[in-house]
Amino acid sequence: MSQTVIVETILSEGLHGGAIFSASTLEGGKKHRFVASSEVMPRAPLLGEVWEIGGTIKNHHQYGPQVEAKTALLKRPSGRLIVQTLARSKKFPGIGEAKSKKLWDTFGEDLYQMLEARDPKPFTDLLGDEIAQVLVEGWDELAVAADVYHWLDERALPLYLANKIIAIWGSEAVAKMVDNPYRLLAFTSWKQADAAARAMGIKDDDERRLVGAADATVYRRLDASHTWTQTQEFLDELQSLLGCDSDTAQEALRGAQETHAVVSAGTGLQGIGPSSMEAYAAKMAHNMIGGGYKSEKLSFRKDLDDTELEAVFNDFNAKESITLNDAQKSAVTMAVTSPLSVLTGGAGVGKTTVLKAIHAATKAAGGFVVQMALAGRAAKRMSEATGEPAMTIQNFFNEVDRGQMILDDEPTLIIDEASMLDLPTLYRIMRHMIPGSRLLLVGDPAQLPPIGFGLAFHAFCEGNVIPRVELTEVHRQAASTGIPQVSIDVRHGIVPELWDYEGKGPGVSFIDAKKDEIVNCIMDVVNDLGGMEECQIVGAVKAGPAGTKGINSVFHKLLTPGRSERLGYAEGEPVIWTVNDYDLGLLNGSLGTVKRAVGELEIEFDGEMKIIPDDALRDMEHAYAITCHKAQGSQFKRVIVPVFHSKLLDRTLLYTAITRAQFQVVLIGDRKAFEAAVVAEPNPSRRQTGLQAHLQS
Repeated sequence: MSQTVIVETILSEGLHGGAIFSASTLEGGKKHRFVASSEVMPRAPLLGEVWEIGGTIKNHHQYGPQVEAKTALLKRPSGRLIVQTLARSKKFPGIGEAKSKKLWDTFGEDLYQMLEARDPKPFTDLLGDEIAQVLVEGWDELAVAADVYHWLDERALPLYLANKIIAIWGSEAVAKMVDNPYRLLAFTSWKQADAAARAMGIKDDDERRLVGAADATVYRRLDASHTWTQTQEFLDELQSLLGCDSDTAQEALRGAQETHAVVSAGTGLQGIGPSSMEAYAAKMAHNMIGGGYKSEKLSFRKDLDDTELEAVFNDFNAKESITLNDAQKSAVTMAVTSPLSVLTGGAGVGKTTVLKAIHAATKAAGGFVVQMALAGRAAKRMSEATGEPAMTIQNFFNEVDRGQMILDDEPTLIIDEASMLDLPTLYRIMRHMIPGSRLLLVGDPAQLPPIGFGLAFHAFCEGNVIPRVELTEVHRQAASTGIPQVSIDVRHGIVPELWDYEGKGPGVSFIDAKKDEIVNCIMDVVNDLGGMEECQIVGAVKAGPAGTKGINSVFHKLLTPGRSERLGYAEGEPVIWTVNDYDLGLLNGSLGTVKRAVGELEIEFDGEMKIIPDDALRDMEHAYAITCHKAQGSQFKRVIVPVFHSKLLDRTLLYTAITRAQFQVVLIGDRKAFEAAVVAEPNPSRRQTGLQAHLQS
């Protein structure tokens, strides 16, 4: 069936779109219950909206007949239907039943044309200035959404693109797509954008198509984390997309370069976006190192001479009951004397100790430190380790943008776990800095690369442009666990000798298991080690029976029967928060435990109780197992790592997973897959980026 309906009641909204709602058909006014998935209905409907719904009626054992929607198109209301839309929709606050009827009685069918004009003046006498403006803006938003839905539907494009398109282009969305459908490449694939364009009559040799193919090549490369492409490889990709000869590919490239969609960089090519970001980062680096990034204001921060630095080291050693080695002293000296620098080192080499000493030296010099990390849990661990406040990078952006943090006192910005920095994040950090600021990047290039494109930290670690200190001496206490020795081997592509698993105890061991045996084996080991309170499962991928989703599903089903449960979360279960939510006070990577699941979800995150509203659960997952990317920046007493062949399993992932453990690591799965991943070229080295070329130019 296919019917045009007006929404009357929202029964339930999906976490990522979709809804269950009741609506009445325009023909006959018959009321139905509708169930629409997020794929069919990218956002939940609003009261009073008109939708064209296609689907089948099925009988539900509890709710009776209901329509399972297969298609859903937002429509503009017509005729007197506008009265109900204006009165009920949240898009028109302040316009109730009485005002909407008065509008119809006054203007009738002319109301539509008047609203299309986007001028509130004709309605001010009836509604007042403020409500008239609300009316026009609400109608514009509704009309744009309906037009975009229909434009996409007519070209068989996914409706979920509508929300993104409207957010970027607003009322100009359809005009933008009609003018050049290849603009859709910012949201969807070449295949879909090209099909839409060809359906509109765009020819093979149309300049929009040729330049669009170059844009698509840039997007494809960025999706694969590359910011730079060798010229011939770029041309080969153009030929493949366009189905053309080499001359046409050359023509497409020339067109893209003339419009500055693509620019040359050394022996290769870059999209204008990544090229601009890398060029800016390189220019900033040279400016800072060359002394051209000083504040014109009177500085309260002084440069410490050798005698003053030695006094800082002596005081620090006495206070911490340790002795900084020469490399650690060099790192502290570098951080308080160089405007831009890099500190690297593997597990157990004392990077955290250096950070504490940098705080002491910076205070002695009259300066102050702002320390941060990408993930909330990493920032929390940074604060605990140094005894000083730390924040997420996103919170840093927010505070600077709101004027809550002023950087004109020449702060030293320290970014921990900097190997996770993608190019856009480094670019944003540098754009937020002002002259006089210093920047220290701390991390380990052998760990997992950023999820986003680029390799900013890795480029800064190469060559001799950026001052750098690498810590290599493993401290005795860390070495006693055996973990640093194994991690060093993995870091350098050497297959380590692993112990046989013998239960609780320090070190790294391996248990051979087939892929379909891994989860059962993990459960045995978790039980053996004292339960989930004692260990954390860290996996490579989410999908598959031995992926984190599969492990979480099995643990949830087996461990929660008989417990109170709400919306899939039972009392006692571990959970992880996946975004920064400053309203709730939760950061990406925060781990918690469900304490109460009756009536509402009450969860303890890092010692603090939180009430989690139902509509926020899209940002939370079970955490019996978490991905290595989510674990990066965290430390756990014991870590269990499922090992099986996947595209993501490489040396950097294994190294990162192993170094998450403070005391014990148990690897479970395919030993050959483990060994192959250790010796193979790591994934980061396959990324092609242009930042190093910009730094050298």
